Amino acid sequence: MPFIKWTLEKIKYGLDEFYKTNSRYPSALEVDEYPLLPSSRQIQRIYGGLKELRKSLGLPDEDLDYTKGQIRSGVAKVIGERGKSFEKDIYALLVNKFGEIFVHQQKPFNNYKSRADFFIYAKDYKFGIDVFYPKDLHSFVCCVNIKEKTYINPDFDMIFLSINPNINQFSINKFIARRRNITSHKVMDFGEFKKYINTITPLRLL
Repeated sequence: MPFIKWTLEKIKYGLDEFYKTNSRYPSALEVDEYPLLPSSRQIQRIYGGLKELRKSLGLPDEDLDYTKGQIRSGVAKVIGERGKSFEKDIYALLVNKFGEIFVHQQKPFNNYKSRADFFIYAKDYKFGIDVFYPKDLHSFVCCVNIKEKTYINPDFDMIFLSINPNINQFSINKFIARRRNITSHKVMDFGEFKKYINTITPLRLL
């Protein structure tokens, strides 16, 4: 994975984007889930921790500590339920099409530094899926740009699957057409994704 220099400016942008959606700043758990921010471990190493980072950015005191009590448990519950809901629906779709034995979740690659949400073995073909929910087109563009730096030269096709129903394939195609650098990955909305997997022949057990 290429090195990303997480400056305060970049991190502040990611925090602001999170705030626009959630009306609060993220916990360490949410930082690790959010594509526009570095990992909480990186923040600890570079800035001395998330609490110290918030202080250096001048965030109000009431937003400084999400590591204890009801806030932490509530955040974890929301994230867990949201993620499980999306993953459950997509997993069921994939298993129905390709069979449970050929659908892998959290598949590691790049010397185990990266993980695809799903990895599928099909007939003469294999592909990975990274599922994300951008809140708008601006966040969508940022997410795709960051994901491209994560998935460098995999030996399989990679699909970036946006599951926000307000961002359709027409908008995605317009974004891709305007880019100077053509992405080597497939970028789809959920409808396009369902059509795409119907063109793929599953493997069959003998």
